[in-house]
Amino acid sequence: MIWWLENPARARSERQSVADLAERVSWLRGVRWYLSEGAAFAVDFEIEYNGDTIPLTMTYAEFHPNAPPIVLPRDGSRLSSHQYGAGGNLCLEYRADNWETTIIGAMMIESARRLIVGERDGDGPELPSAHAVSLGQSVRGSYFRFLLTQATEERLKAIEPGQSIEIGIAEKYHAETFTVTVAEIDGVVDARAWPAGIRETTKRGLAIRLPQGTAMPAAAQESIANLLGDLGFAPLREKAIAASGDMDLVLVSDTEIAHFYAYDGSQKRYFGRSQILKVAASSRLPDDYAVLAGKSAGIVGCGSLGSKVAAMLARAGVRKFTLVDDDVMFAENLGRNELGAAAVGAHKADAVRGRLIEIVGTIDVTVRRVALGGQESADSTDSVMSALRDCDIIIDASADAHCFNFCAAVAKESLKPFVWGEVFAGGIGGLVARVRSSHEPEPQAARNQINGWCNSHGVPAPLAGVSVPYAAAVGSGDPLVADDAEVSVIAGHLARLATDALTRPEDSAFPVPAYAIGLRTAWIFSQPFETWPIELAGSEPWKVEQDPASVAESLALLRELMPKAFDDHDQPSK
Repeated sequence: MIWWLENPARARSERQSVADLAERVSWLRGVRWYLSEGAAFAVDFEIEYNGDTIPLTMTYAEFHPNAPPIVLPRDGSRLSSHQYGAGGNLCLEYRADNWETTIIGAMMIESARRLIVGERDGDGPELPSAHAVSLGQSVRGSYFRFLLTQATEERLKAIEPGQSIEIGIAEKYHAETFTVTVAEIDGVVDARAWPAGIRETTKRGLAIRLPQGTAMPAAAQESIANLLGDLGFAPLREKAIAASGDMDLVLVSDTEIAHFYAYDGSQKRYFGRSQILKVAASSRLPDDYAVLAGKSAGIVGCGSLGSKVAAMLARAGVRKFTLVDDDVMFAENLGRNELGAAAVGAHKADAVRGRLIEIVGTIDVTVRRVALGGQESADSTDSVMSALRDCDIIIDASADAHCFNFCAAVAKESLKPFVWGEVFAGGIGGLVARVRSSHEPEPQAARNQINGWCNSHGVPAPLAGVSVPYAAAVGSGDPLVADDAEVSVIAGHLARLATDALTRPEDSAFPVPAYAIGLRTAWIFSQPFETWPIELAGSEPWKVEQDPASVAESLALLRELMPKAFDDHDQPSK
């Protein structure tokens, strides 16, 4: 809806306020209201100052009065330093960052005059600038960017004037942007501004500290070549003036650092200067998450739930995974899986491994394309269980009872914390649970208690369906299906239980070990986002230490199974 048709009273008051201003002051002339292209409400006016007439146009925004009007020179000139380019709109006192609906057009016109008078009055005070340009705004038009870490900056500034050092350069192309960083300096190969291990191109470059007082050259072949010649870098000068070839050059002056590049493309050699982006060394994770770098997670099930949990744990700092899943990714899975369209046709476990590399770079991931609890050979099942036993935590994201049994057995035998989660049919909510030896009952007992808890509320747990996962019939209509947001909520809770078990093994932040999380008004949930804590009874150790009689019996059995080994051992030495 056009605002001035929907709110004609506001449009009339805007016109009246400008008319009142024109009667009150002598410097406002030539007021003319009209509808511009697209039926925008607009007014032409002229500001007179010191014998000059400055023609301006104010066009009201489509969402007025909730957005500011645009005021710009009608002749397309560069009128002010407080202006968005030649012919662009003026940056006045009232802008998007401080706009209020009580501000009217007459106030915008007065602000425009104050800007003009302030800049043209040589004896007056300098106009304060309110420009607060964000990093993203500053690089919007730059598609060649050089990421500079604090450590690299300090090392480059430490180069002696007139001297140079060889550096390793890493370059990647992503989201239509070429990004460059110093990958190696002084033999240190982890100087990158991004994690190592992602898809990138590496090459050699040179960093030169300019002599004091030497200005940074223009981003042109001749300027760079002349400077290199003057500094005595003849081989690099020849490389700069060559007809083809790549070149990466970092120059350090008294006041700035610049990255110059040359590359071949479209039968032409291009020279340019990258936009510098300084990278602050900071972490956005809790301090106690540092231990996760040395932890390993075994995740069974790389579908919608498991793929998201794996990504969340990698972002949290886990750097070693064992992924177990025999399923293949198809287009129908794109609605909920962490994976993208490029993964269609690949095994989910392999594709999740690739996704983790995309997220954090170098990472240790073991992939097992095995259906744990399915029709697999005994050797494969045993091998996967052994791999899970070596993990610091076991996560079952399969929502499969047979798979749960195997995971539970591994957790109980190895005394490793075990977490599992399920999305309820129809996306009405989900369940997450965590058990630890000496804190909660062993996994099978815990699951039985949870099922009993569900039954005690009069309705069995609405577990995920088998034929159509996360779907539930609703009357005679179409089935209700869990969407990506609903699966993600349960995945987030499950990942949080896992990070808690790894970082706080004895002092959990979660007072109970299991939770039912509601996302719709259904089952026991009276409203969305309702959470039910589930208490579990029993905290005895999952394994009982062998008594002497049991140890003796085990040794007797071993002697029966390996008599030759024991006979050789019992022979007296010669």
